[in-house]
Amino acid sequence: MLSPGILYTTAALMALVATACTALCLVWSVPAWRRWLAPSGADVRRPRAAGLSGRPAHVGSGLVSAGVAACALLAWYGVYCTLAAV
Repeated sequence: MLSPGILYTTAALMALVATACTALCLVWSVPAWRRWLAPSGADVRRPRAAGLSGRPAHVGSGLVSAGVAACALLAWYGVYCTLAAV
């Protein structure tokens, strides 16, 4: 059986990850902040960078949102399971 100290430490670290993923998911959902998080090709100083616009950009943004949200949900579930094991 694991000691409660190890379980509480694991839960605290997972809560930090879950909080970071939740915050990133919320920030990514605001279009103005999304442009700040993922700069366009002109900001990276590459000639004719492959910046997406239109439908591909929306699909890609949705996939990123779903991935970050899944990470947050999985981390929160890990916190719950760890605390339930105590």
